[in-house]
Amino acid sequence: MGKRPLKSILWAMLFATISQFCLAQNNVPSTPEEKRAAFLTPKYYTKFLGASFFTIATIEKEFDVEPVQIVGLTFFYDFGTCFVGMEALENGVVVQMTLRLFADAATDFIQKAVDYGYKYVDKGKDVNVRSNTGKPLPDVYGANVKRYRKTTKNGNVYMEVSNSKRYANEYEIAIYRAK
Repeated sequence: MGKRPLKSILWAMLFATISQFCLAQNNVPSTPEEKRAAFLTPKYYTKFLGASFFTIATIEKEFDVEPVQIVGLTFFYDFGTCFVGMEALENGVVVQMTLRLFADAATDFIQKAVDYGYKYVDKGKDVNVRSNTGKPLPDVYGANVKRYRKTTKNGNVYMEVSNSKRYANEYEIAIYRAK
């Protein structure tokens, strides 16, 4: 009889530990670092882009970041793992996110979006212009663009991925909401 209650207690402790571990996996991000990392997942950017509460002020407060550059209404932030551009309306609501990723980081980012339900809808060509080269004339080159769409109750969220032979393994990604 002495072994049975001890065995029951051990099983109860094991299940309690597993339950705590499972609950910890489902926690909402709480630190700025966790929030920045979570925002770069499709679950969060799909929900937040274009939402009235998701503003430049909210990003700076919740993610504990300051813009490293501002161009018009586009604010660029260092998220630690990559630089992220947030384009806002005049009222500060963020409607588009842009980022540049490389190699496996880019393909993983795109695959997570596809796994979340983004569907490939179109491909095309585009012309990219870079003026951050330090040269008097911008760097102009052709790029291939793939467009993905996720339909939500608040409209469609699009992800456009461009890359070129000129800059192999570099992907420029733009994500935005459209009605």
